[in-house]
Amino acid sequence: MTIHSDRTADELLADRGRPTACLFGDQVEYEAELGLDFHPEAYRMRRIHLDLFTGTGGVAFSVDAPLRKPALAVDQRLKFAEGLAELARRGAEVVVGEVTVADLDRLAAAHDLVVVTAGCRSLTGLFERDPARCAHSRAQRRLFMVNVHGYDMEARPEHRGGVFSFLPGTVEVFWVPFHDKDVGESRSVVLEAAPGGPADRFRGVTTADEGVDVLKGLVDDLLPHESAFLRPARATSPVAWIEGEVVPVVRRPVAVLPSGRHVLGLGDAVVLNDPLTGQGANNATRMARFFAERLTAFDGPYTATWLTDRFDEWWERGRFTSDFTNGLLAPLRDFQRDVLLAASRREGIGEQLFEGFNDPSSLFPWFFEEEAARDFLARCDVGRLDVLRYKLGVGLRVAGQKLGGWRSGQAVRRPAARTAGP
Repeated sequence: MTIHSDRTADELLADRGRPTACLFGDQVEYEAELGLDFHPEAYRMRRIHLDLFTGTGGVAFSVDAPLRKPALAVDQRLKFAEGLAELARRGAEVVVGEVTVADLDRLAAAHDLVVVTAGCRSLTGLFERDPARCAHSRAQRRLFMVNVHGYDMEARPEHRGGVFSFLPGTVEVFWVPFHDKDVGESRSVVLEAAPGGPADRFRGVTTADEGVDVLKGLVDDLLPHESAFLRPARATSPVAWIEGEVVPVVRRPVAVLPSGRHVLGLGDAVVLNDPLTGQGANNATRMARFFAERLTAFDGPYTATWLTDRFDEWWERGRFTSDFTNGLLAPLRDFQRDVLLAASRREGIGEQLFEGFNDPSSLFPWFFEEEAARDFLARCDVGRLDVLRYKLGVGLRVAGQKLGGWRSGQAVRRPAARTAGP
C-alpha cells in the first residue's frame, strides 16, 4: 500500500487549525477497533444540552439527554500526523508531495485501485457534480470556528457535555468538548450564521483573538445565556480558527482520467455536507468502513462500473446523512418544534433525537415527515393535549422573561435618569 500526502507528519502537526471533526459512537468504536485511538485521555462527550433561544435573548426551552455511546473530538492536526506515522509503522509506503491528474494516471497504471480522499487545487473538478443528489448550489451558512480554553465551567455546568445553542433563522452554535493539540481539554466553538443576518459578523476577522472578541459580542447580544461561560475564554493558539463557507455537494464517485483509467473518491472528495450536523468526519469514516469491507471481500477487478455500483449501494444508507444535514439547514417546521418540545420534557425522546448524530438514518421518517412525527409522539405517549400544555408552559416562560427583562431595564434606567438631573 502506498499513501500520498502533500505534507509530512510534522508539517501536519504544525498546520493551522482544522475543522472540529467530532466523531460519534459507532465511528469512535471503529477507530478503536483499528488501533487508532491514540488519546484515551481525551474527554468523551456523554450528554448533549440543546437550548432553543428566542429573538429577545431568552431560552424558550432546553433538551438535555444522554448519548447512547460517547462522542470524541480530537484535533485533526494530531489525528492526521499520528495516523500518517502509524501507517508508516505498519508498513505502508508514505510519499510526500502534491498529486496531479498526471500523477493519478501513473499511479492507476501501477496499482489495482487508487482512492482520492481529499481535494486540492491540482485536482479541482476531478469528480463530476451529481445534480440529482445535490440539494444546494450555494453556501447556506457563514461559518466560524475557534478553539478556546479558560472558560468558566462553573457558570454553565452543562458544558461538561456538548452544548448546542439555536436561534432559529439567525445562528446555530456548537460548543464541543475538544482535545486540542496545544492545551488538551478545551472547547471547539463552531458557529453557523444565516448569511447577511445579525450573526454574520466574522467576514473581516484576521486573528484568533479578534474572532474570540467578535464571538463574545455576538453571544452577549444574541445568546446571553452563554456570556458568563465564555467571558474569560481565550483562543488555544493564534492559528486555531477558521472562517468561511461550504457549498454542499455530492459528486459522482468515479473519475475517468485522460488515459481512460479511473480512480475512486471517498469522503469529502465526493460527499461534502455543511458542518451543521457535524457529519463530515463521521460520513468519511462510515464510507471508508463500507468500502474496506466490500473491497476486501471482492476478488475481481475494481472496474468503474463495479465501484459505482458499490457507491450506489452505500448511498442507500449514506443519503440519510445528507438528508439530515439539509433538513436542518431548512427552517424548523411546526411538527419538528413539537418533537423538540416533547424531548425537553421526555429524556428518552431527547436520547433518540441525539442518536441521529451517530446514525442519521434513525431519524427517518419520524423527525422529517409530519404524519410520522405524530405517530412517533403517540408511541411515546405524547398526545396533542400534552403538546399544547408544553407550548403553554413555554409561552408563560417567554412572557416572564420579557417582563423580567423590562423590569430589570426599568430598574437600571431610573437611577440613571435621577443622577443625570440638576
